[in-house]
Amino acid sequence: MDYYTTLAVSIVLLLTAAAMMLSHVRVWKSLREAKLDADELDYRRRQFRRRMQTSAMLGVLAAALAVGDPITICWTRSGMFAACYWLTVMLLACWIGLLALVDIWATKHYYGRLRDKCLVERAKLEAELRRMEGSETGDRKPEVGDRESESEK
Repeated sequence: MDYYTTLAVSIVLLLTAAAMMLSHVRVWKSLREAKLDADELDYRRRQFRRRMQTSAMLGVLAAALAVGDPITICWTRSGMFAACYWLTVMLLACWIGLLALVDIWATKHYYGRLRDKCLVERAKLEAELRRMEGSETGDRKPEVGDRESESEK
C-alpha cells in the first residue's frame, strides 16, 4: 500500500472515531437525564467508558498508521525501532478488539439477566392468573401440600 492510501484510511478511521465519540457522549447525556434504576445506570456508565476508550484508541491507531511510514523511514538505520513501533500498533489493534469483545459479552450478560428476571416475573404472573381463574370458576385445583386435598383421599 502506498503512503497516500494509508493516509486516506487513517483519516477515515480518525473521522469515524471522532463521530463515534460524539455519539457516545450524546447517548450518555440523554441517559443521565432519564430516570434509570441504579443497576441500569451502572451498566450504562461502564458501557460509556468502554466505548469511549475503544473509540479514542481507534483515533490513536489512526494517527499511528498515518505517521508510521514517515517515522519508520526516518529511522531506517534502526530496524529494531520499526519492529517495535509496528508491534505496538498491532498490540493496540488487538486491545481494541479485546475491548469490543468485552463490550459484546457485557451486553449479552446484562440483557440475559434482564431476560431471566422477565421470565421469572412472567411465570409468577401466569401462576397467579391460573390461581385466580380457578377460584372464579369454583374448580379449585388442589395444590401441593393442600390439607383439604389430602383429607379427601
